[in-house]
Amino acid sequence: MEKRRQHYVWRHYLEAWAPNGKLWCRRLGRNVFSTSTKNVAKERDFYRLRVKSEIDLLVVRKFVIEPIASEDLRKIAEGWILRFTVLFKIKRKYQETGSPEYKSTLSELINNLEEDMLADLEQRAIPFLESLRNEDPALLTDPEESIFHSWYLAAQYFRTPTMLESLTNVLRKIPNFIVEASFGLIRTIFSCNVGQSFWLGRNTLKVTFLRANSIPFITGDQPMVNMKAIELAPGVLVQELERYYPVSPDLGVLFDFDAPLRSSTTKLLTVE
Repeated sequence: MEKRRQHYVWRHYLEAWAPNGKLWCRRLGRNVFSTSTKNVAKERDFYRLRVKSEIDLLVVRKFVIEPIASEDLRKIAEGWILRFTVLFKIKRKYQETGSPEYKSTLSELINNLEEDMLADLEQRAIPFLESLRNEDPALLTDPEESIFHSWYLAAQYFRTPTMLESLTNVLRKIPNFIVEASFGLIRTIFSCNVGQSFWLGRNTLKVTFLRANSIPFITGDQPMVNMKAIELAPGVLVQELERYYPVSPDLGVLFDFDAPLRSSTTKLLTVE
């Protein structure tokens, strides 16, 4: 079945703000309103794969894959290209032979591939998210499961429309390059690279749990942000990473993967 209503913020995550099935939401230009988690942070066919031209793939290789320092990660990135294009090669084959029997199956796979990949990550992240809400970062140091949790954190950062605009402003200026056709591939490569960086930094990870006092935390359609990038001038490259991730109205988490040593602390935030 094709999943047409595709969320770019995990519904299970949003349920912490919807104890009775409803949350309060504000969109630009509109008043605050109450709605269910299935009606926010979603777009129709947001993750549906799109045909990529030779120019699209050339730009991805030149500006996304070639700058990767690790040879292993470059090979993995090339593997993502295959995964994001092979279904269209199969589709063309059956169109040429006039065999229609796989048409609906191929359409379903094209529509659901990235959505299903993210859903698998989220399913594995359920105990991780619960552990964070219990102020326990231990799962991020587990040598095996932390691979998926690190990738989950990176994917939550890159999967949104906000990051689509942020990461592709320069690429949009390239003639004949279709950003919307390539961004699923681009964000997957970035998520994989940054997720590996998080995983390698787990042994010096500093986790700070931030408890709300009298004012609860909100979340949004870009739930994870880099605190080190907030006040940078336009065009200035980000040199440091400190991820902020609210996990409930009562608790937010700071992840510093570049700390001198591994630690975990809790801070009670005042109103100020």
